[in-house]
Amino acid sequence: MQVIEEKRYKLKRFIAIQHSYDGNTENLHAHTIAINCSIRTETEDVIDYRKVEDIIQRCLDKYENKYLNDLPEFKENATIERLGEVLCFEIDEALKEINYEMDRFEIGETPLRVYVITNELRD
Repeated sequence: MQVIEEKRYKLKRFIAIQHSYDGNTENLHAHTIAINCSIRTETEDVIDYRKVEDIIQRCLDKYENKYLNDLPEFKENATIERLGEVLCFEIDEALKEINYEMDRFEIGETPLRVYVITNELRD
C-alpha cells in the first residue's frame, strides 16, 4: 500500500466586514466574506484541527464586523483583495509557529468572484 506523504486540509470560514471603496463613510457597505485555507503538514499524521481553527479564528477576529477603512493596514486600500493579502500572510505566519503551512488561500464575496493566493505567488 502506498503511503501519502503530504496531506492537505481545506478549512472554510466566514467573516463579516464593512468597507467603502473610496474611504467615504457615505459609501460604507457590508459583506459576508468566505475564506478557504488549504493547510498542509509534513510533520504529523493527522491535522490538529483545534489548533489550526483557533489560529485562523484569532486572525479573523481582528477584522470581524470592523469598518476596514478605519484600520491602518487598509487606509489606502480597503478592497477584498487587500483583506485577502493581509489575512493570508497573518494566518500563514501564525501557522508556521505550529509547523503547518498554508499553500492556498481563497477569499470571495460570492462563489463567482474569488481571489486566490498560492505558495507560488508568495515566494
